[in-house]
Amino acid sequence: MKEKLFISLLICSVYVASTWSQARIIMPDSSQITTSRDSLDLLPRQIPGEHDHEHSLDSVEGHTSHLNHLIHDHGAEADSLQQLARMFHWKINPRTGDRIPTESDTVVHNFQHSTLADGLSVATGHLGSIGSPVISKVFWDRDETEAFIFNNAYHPYLNKPEEMLFVNTRVPYSRINYYRSGNNQNREDRLDARLTSNFGKSLNVGFDVDLINSRGYYNSQSTRHNNFSLFGNYLSDRLEAHAYMNIGKISNFENGGITDEVFITDPDAVQQQFRPRDIPVKFTNTWNTVGNNRFFLSGRYNLGYQETVKTDTLEQVSGEFVPVASLSFSSAYTQQYRRFLSHDTAFVEVDGVPMQRIDQFYNNSYYSGAVDDSVHYSSFKNSVALSMREGFKDWVKFGLTAFLEYDLRNYSTRDSVSSGYAGHRESAVTIGGILNKQQGDNLLFNIHANMGVLGVNLGEFRAMGEVETGFDIAGRRTTLSAEAYIKNLRPKYLQENYFSKYFKWNRELGDTRRVYAGGKLHIPFTNTTMSAGVENIQNHIYYNSEKLLEQESDNVQVLTARVDQNIKLGVFNWDNQVVYQASSNQEVIPLPTLSVYSNMYLKAEIVDVLTMQVGVDAHWHTKYLAPGYEPALLQFYNQDEKEIGNYPISTIYANFHLQQTRFFVMFYNAASQVIKPTEYFSLPGYPVNPFIFKMGVSVNLHN
Repeated sequence: MKEKLFISLLICSVYVASTWSQARIIMPDSSQITTSRDSLDLLPRQIPGEHDHEHSLDSVEGHTSHLNHLIHDHGAEADSLQQLARMFHWKINPRTGDRIPTESDTVVHNFQHSTLADGLSVATGHLGSIGSPVISKVFWDRDETEAFIFNNAYHPYLNKPEEMLFVNTRVPYSRINYYRSGNNQNREDRLDARLTSNFGKSLNVGFDVDLINSRGYYNSQSTRHNNFSLFGNYLSDRLEAHAYMNIGKISNFENGGITDEVFITDPDAVQQQFRPRDIPVKFTNTWNTVGNNRFFLSGRYNLGYQETVKTDTLEQVSGEFVPVASLSFSSAYTQQYRRFLSHDTAFVEVDGVPMQRIDQFYNNSYYSGAVDDSVHYSSFKNSVALSMREGFKDWVKFGLTAFLEYDLRNYSTRDSVSSGYAGHRESAVTIGGILNKQQGDNLLFNIHANMGVLGVNLGEFRAMGEVETGFDIAGRRTTLSAEAYIKNLRPKYLQENYFSKYFKWNRELGDTRRVYAGGKLHIPFTNTTMSAGVENIQNHIYYNSEKLLEQESDNVQVLTARVDQNIKLGVFNWDNQVVYQASSNQEVIPLPTLSVYSNMYLKAEIVDVLTMQVGVDAHWHTKYLAPGYEPALLQFYNQDEKEIGNYPISTIYANFHLQQTRFFVMFYNAASQVIKPTEYFSLPGYPVNPFIFKMGVSVNLHN
């Protein structure tokens, strides 16, 4: 009843928003420093449809035509949903306040793929249920470990300030995405909605909601996500401000995996009728809860001059404002917590020893009573930055930024001595700089470096860079880029200190050193993108087969090569992504040798306003010792008992686009109906959902 009431209120809000008065759009300034602290995708990419705006970007962006070449050559579609909205989207660098142009979620092509955990990477490990913990099996796709280490398993579902899509829109905009599968007993659904509008040409305010409610197809597997975000920005010549607030909570019931894989691989051997929910699992009435509350505020003051323009009568009048430099300040406060709780406390006897039922799956028990482990964490970051803008004069060929950040962190964990909780406080001071060139056709580069100078991150260091060049072949832009980084990363407090019922450690770890170099070549007339890179990691931190934290002192090398090849013959399309990986130590960093995503489909316009895409796709990788998942740690570990792979996770789908509406229908895990034995495991003990029907709809309103 509450869900139906909420959906009704949301639809009413969207309707009210659609009647608001129109507001003018303001485009971004020429400062597009696109550094992300932990990402090598440093160079900006123009969003589709931006060059169709009624205002010329040439006066704002000296490199507009070049970026338009990039976006078209990389296969992005100019989506009519985005063109109608007359919107501009960007993300923000939390340290410097710089705006990074990006795309909105209005992609028509492969819309159904965005609703699956399998769609997060070419190869993904997850627990089956939507919203459950997830890990990429492609090493390139893994982020750095956060200070609050329990967030890593949920990273695709978290709302962070650096991932927030800010908007400036000509007309009020609202979007509702809804996905559904299953019946009332095993239903999975997700509601993702956004409502935003400008109030005048400078102020934008918006609201996001993301709700996941999955009861799961297997026993004790339900997940629930509640994410609510309020955001806004104010943009003028002199002053830019961004604000963001997110209240988020994730609850994930844990079953420890199924007890016997024969229920999946050879169901006939069981000799009885059963449903997926009847398959026995290790434990019940156990769950992980993770909370994330984030508050962010950023302000920037631009220094510059008013350009003078001569009229036909030779009279000088004021023209556009030209920013020369800027001073910015940002503040971010984060409250996070994790709780692992179990009521699976019925007593059983194991080898004559009475214990709670869940205890039998663990070697140690460091306190008596029911499992109740919790960790609280807070972070208060403040940073200041000074930037010189690129291109305010013809001879200024690059932009330069310097910043200073102070981070105060507080932890509260179970005390290993008393029955209460112990607190820990630490601070970190970081200085850094950014040197970049984002304008021009022949050479673009972005170099970012930061260093810890005081506190717990003393000696931590990152230097990342990317350089890109391009040339035209038969009127198409071919791009060649190289990227590299050097990192010296301090271990996190929760990696060195942890106490719970089943696991504890207190140890001193060394710095992790990572060196990477790679490159990418995009050939537009063959729809081919090739990339390769090699990384050396020393003192890699991981969880071993005993589920204990371990550090490998020797060097480990990871070689990765990827080819994206799209083939189009009339209405027939065949898109392929192939990733080759080689790890010099599979016990420390286990990786599948070959991972493939292949999508074969027909795509055509049925009528002028209706586009249809019908096809079949599959994710597949070679067998390897895939990571195991430990609920009591909320971490993935390197297991040495079960190989996973050599089985396609496929879908049969139909995807439609009708004016401002997208909708799809699909059959998930279709290969299980024709390929025997059925080994559709994503991780050891965790099968993906069985063969199911799924549907979804997305409605975008602009008025």
